[in-house]
Amino acid sequence: MIKLVDDHPDLFDFDASRAGRDEGLTRVLDHNLDFKEQFAQAIERLPRGWVGTCEDIRRDWTGISPHPNAWGACWNAAKKRGLLVELPQQVHMVAAKSHARKTHLHRRA
Repeated sequence: MIKLVDDHPDLFDFDASRAGRDEGLTRVLDHNLDFKEQFAQAIERLPRGWVGTCEDIRRDWTGISPHPNAWGACWNAAKKRGLLVELPQQVHMVAAKSHARKTHLHRRA
């Protein structure tokens, strides 16, 4: 049994990793405040019980065109605020650049 973290605690620092991730997401969110606001309003306008993926929002998006990383950052922010709840079901993404990766469905709380 291999325990890299226990055997070599200097190889991975979970707290530092999470802090770095959160800092990056904050930087992306704060880069385009207009998109951040438009996206938040779009999520809030979804009817309670709506089920879908971020790709569904992107497909019908008519607002500002953001940096590609902004979609995920704003989606995660909506999850943290409790507006979206991740469901256990996964579906294949359909956008060409997604390469049919799987993503979780989410429900609008």
